[in-house]
Amino acid sequence: MQNVRYLLFLLVVICVMLLVALFSSSRPLLVNRANGSYAVTDREGNLLRLSLTSDEKYRLWEPLDQMPQSLLEATLNYEDRWFYRHPGVNPFSLVRASWSSIISRARWIGASTLTMQLARQRWRLKTSSLTGKVRQIAYAMWLEWHFSKDELLEAYLNLAPYGLNIEGAGAAAWIYFQKPLSGLSQDEARFLALIPQNPNARAPRNKVSRDSLRQVWLRVYGDERGFDRLWFRGRKDLPFRAPHFAERLHELYPEASTLKSALDGNLQSLGQELLRGYLAQHKMKGVRNASLMIVHAPTMSVRAYVGSADYFDRQIHGFVNGLKAGRSPGSTLKPFIYAEAIAQGLITPDSRLKDTPLRVGYYQPENYERNFYGPLSATEALVRSRNIPAISLLARLREPTFHQFLEGAGISLPRKEINYGLSLAIGSADISLEDLLKLYGMLANNGRLLSLHWLKGEEIFDRTDEVAPYLLPEAAYLVREMLTHNPRVQRRYGGRSFSADDQIAWKTGTSNGLRDAWAIGMMGEWLLGVWVGNFDGSANRHFVGRELAGPLLFDVFDAIAVEYAGVAAGARPTNLKKIDVCPLSGKPVSKWCPHHKEGWIVPGVSPIATCRLHRAIYVNPETGLRVCREDREKATMRVAEFWDSDELQAFRDAGLSRAPLPAFEKQCSDEMSAGEEVGGPKITSPQEGVSYPFVSAEGSAVEFAAVATSGEKIFWFVDDTYVGEGASIHWPARPGEYLVVAVDGLGNASRVILKIEQG
Repeated sequence: MQNVRYLLFLLVVICVMLLVALFSSSRPLLVNRANGSYAVTDREGNLLRLSLTSDEKYRLWEPLDQMPQSLLEATLNYEDRWFYRHPGVNPFSLVRASWSSIISRARWIGASTLTMQLARQRWRLKTSSLTGKVRQIAYAMWLEWHFSKDELLEAYLNLAPYGLNIEGAGAAAWIYFQKPLSGLSQDEARFLALIPQNPNARAPRNKVSRDSLRQVWLRVYGDERGFDRLWFRGRKDLPFRAPHFAERLHELYPEASTLKSALDGNLQSLGQELLRGYLAQHKMKGVRNASLMIVHAPTMSVRAYVGSADYFDRQIHGFVNGLKAGRSPGSTLKPFIYAEAIAQGLITPDSRLKDTPLRVGYYQPENYERNFYGPLSATEALVRSRNIPAISLLARLREPTFHQFLEGAGISLPRKEINYGLSLAIGSADISLEDLLKLYGMLANNGRLLSLHWLKGEEIFDRTDEVAPYLLPEAAYLVREMLTHNPRVQRRYGGRSFSADDQIAWKTGTSNGLRDAWAIGMMGEWLLGVWVGNFDGSANRHFVGRELAGPLLFDVFDAIAVEYAGVAAGARPTNLKKIDVCPLSGKPVSKWCPHHKEGWIVPGVSPIATCRLHRAIYVNPETGLRVCREDREKATMRVAEFWDSDELQAFRDAGLSRAPLPAFEKQCSDEMSAGEEVGGPKITSPQEGVSYPFVSAEGSAVEFAAVATSGEKIFWFVDDTYVGEGASIHWPARPGEYLVVAVDGLGNASRVILKIEQG
């Protein structure tokens, strides 16, 4: 007995000393939530993924106020009925356990309260020894000093062992019942309360463990019927759906443990299956990978997110998320060049744009097909994805420039504007599919720039009208309408016949070097983006947007149209007006235009100068030549088309017949020949305001190029010195500033200042 008293005295001394040391220290970190699992569900609450922690545990944080009351009551009744009344140690249980385990040595029994169990779990204590038990008691009292009872109960239920590598009731609920903790039934919650006392034996792994659990259940609750209503799952039943999406959400919301996403499980499965099936069809072409994303345009909520063809395929680097990776977008940014050009009053959808050879400084862009179509309407130029018209428009944009427009829309461009130049129009700046869909959301939402929304609670369907437009609403609407004229791709097996309500506005892109094929489309309230390529950046001659990504885009739209009722896109803005325009020039008709059609303008913004392509000329009926003003009494008036010389050349190259203007019978005394207004030649190179570098006498020749509506020859002068004749010549450059003059055969002249700087 003396030894027992001495042992108890020593125990008290050790405990007091430990308590003094602990109580003099600061408040501890109760739960390290940074190393926790995260659970992602779809918009219906179905689990997509439950992640492992870095120490290979399932440990999901759940706040106390979201835990079912039945779990709290069952846990306290079974584990610690006096939890809210003791200071961390239950003295009656401690005395009883000490008598049985140490004094009478009848059997070893524990006296652990929930707080003591929390201390053991938090500091990984070995409590089978007397010293370990003392430390457990001291830590429990220390926790009670620093934390409220609710905080301790919350921590316990998030750290308690629930069998195998499962810690916390939140993870256990998903694994054993595939439900969130808040969705457990009373019987399911009562079952979880039984596991922490003996987690290795009571985890429902097989028939033996379930039979053992039945006996425990009967002993504790006295009725087997509740147990028979339980349906257990296991870790092998955990889903692993939309892995790139789950990782993206965890990246965006690293502090959240449970994320109820906006993802539509049906659309996700649809997108995955169509993408994999499409790649299987094109496997022989070396097409191995693709990404796909579906967004609900009115709310900009992400409904499907397929980052690669196969997350586990290391040969295609399937673990890489292709939707957030920056890649050359090809021509997919062109719609926004046209939208800004409309917003800045440079064009309308019917404006005539030139698809003819272009030189800007030393930059001479080409079309993908390396040919020229001549004059095109803005709509034709956009849907045919011609490079020259887009680059010409980009060069004319001011306040904002296209670089400023993209940066203002939140697109990260690592280089300065001067480093990109006009090549932005053809995809020189890498951009992700996520950012592309954010931009196209402006077209779907009449200019409103909305962020992508990932969680169900973030959707702002009822508040989108309160967001100020970033892009002129009329411009966004008109470009969307322009894109509906893009012809649908021809697919081998046909496809669904879309109705007028299913109008699809879409655009493709092909990166330089044939490394990326893109297709972005809008159908009603749905916004869809497709990328096809290889994550290693390898090229493939089949990686052409229209031919490869386009058919997949329409396959997905086919399926969406079948599964979901069609909803109209954003309503037409009220500040739009239809007027009669000339079909050839795209400008408001003049009295000389032989034909007209209806076209949209934005009042107060769009250019409204009348058509100058059709003009009246006077010709000698006998010779067919034009006459001067003083001779027009004997002449016949007729309407002629005044095409620029480069446009006439493009018509000739395409095999189209366009009659040039007839020559004059003689040199007229003034520029108003027979009442015709004839402008000077238009100098296309050199350009005003561009500094040309001088490298060497052999390699710094500057091209002089101009077009003349009159069809006359062009003569070139530099500082009043004649230097050559022709639509295009090269002049040997030297440092300095010069006046360059182009004069046509009628004496009409145009001038530009040329600056050449030492390189």
